[in-house]
Amino acid sequence: MTAAVIAVGSELLRAGRSDTNAVWLTARLAGLGIETVWRAAVEDDAPRIARLVAAALADARVVVVTGGLGPTDDDRTRAGLAEALGEPLERDAATEAAIAERFRRHGRVAGPMQFRQADRPAGSAFIDNPIGSAPGILVEREGRVLAALPGVPAEMKVMFDASVAGRIAASGLAGAVLARRILRIAGRPESVVEEAVGDLYATPGTDTTILSSAGLVDLVLTARGGTAGEAGERLVALEAAMRERLGRDVYGTGDDTLAAVTGRLLAARGATVAVGESCTGGLLGAAFTDVPGSSRWFRGGIVAYADDVKTALAGVPPEIVLAHGSVSEDVARALASGARRACGAAFGLGITGIAGPDGGTPEKPVGTVHLALDDGGAGRAVRLDWPGDRDLIRRRAVAVALDLLRRHLLAP
Repeated sequence: MTAAVIAVGSELLRAGRSDTNAVWLTARLAGLGIETVWRAAVEDDAPRIARLVAAALADARVVVVTGGLGPTDDDRTRAGLAEALGEPLERDAATEAAIAERFRRHGRVAGPMQFRQADRPAGSAFIDNPIGSAPGILVEREGRVLAALPGVPAEMKVMFDASVAGRIAASGLAGAVLARRILRIAGRPESVVEEAVGDLYATPGTDTTILSSAGLVDLVLTARGGTAGEAGERLVALEAAMRERLGRDVYGTGDDTLAAVTGRLLAARGATVAVGESCTGGLLGAAFTDVPGSSRWFRGGIVAYADDVKTALAGVPPEIVLAHGSVSEDVARALASGARRACGAAFGLGITGIAGPDGGTPEKPVGTVHLALDDGGAGRAVRLDWPGDRDLIRRRAVAVALDLLRRHLLAP
């Protein structure tokens, strides 16, 4: 069984706002055995909403629309639904009376704009909104379910769980039970991960999606079954096969972050870390401190962009910069060592590089990054030569630095 999720709201297209409702709905639908095959956002325009809803109904058995059900002029989902369904809008007298009573209880008088929330396409039903003013709209037609819900996340979630999920189940549209797991991988590019496990994508009763971002890779594993037990067994077997191939490249699952996993390893040792950063400008320290409780294992850091600051704050010898350049293994090692000593940490991480878009040379092009780990002994160093824009280069460097420490902590 398939679903489509549509978000209505011009602000989603022009104001840089994320559609978090779609992510939540996709997970809830998957729990009902229904795969979301596409998601879309559309501006507050009734004809465009209508065309998108019509396309969704032609392609999916379940369609969930969020947003555009309020009382203002730019709330046009009701009109779009009516056009898509080929039905007129009708005003429900009981809902209109309930709106008037709610306003009266608060010492106010409802006007024409508020009463628009009592309109619905002919043949549809209202979905009760227990914590807001705008009711949802439910349509069951030709073996399909169409639900329109408010865009306010709290209202949408309560209404979906209380009213829509049950209607989907009662309609017989709920499919096979799905079980899902995300494997998080570091240290291998997407192509290498796929080469290692690609044949497992064809495991019967399962689907695998591979995703990559800034030096990290996710494998999204989905297993289907007639029961939760059957789906779970398939998922466990697939995950075990993936882990056998990938080994320590798998750093976590689900919502795990590389910084949080590395932090847990530090905490287990009773160890601490400090950072000395140049081209990443504090991003590595921010990744650590994004983790709640990181004060147990993160001591602090030095952001030293200019060469004289590297010397003054991180203790990088000026002769090393003169001999090897500020973007070099020697400087990365000196940054790691200086940060470790200055902050009194067990480990130090150092990063220096050329993030671009300018500053590169034939010998050290944009994307050249040196990273080092200092543990008071021999330590380790890595050179990256990955092209990309400034943001991607910096985020990759952070991921590699975190993974460098993680693998060191895992070593026997």
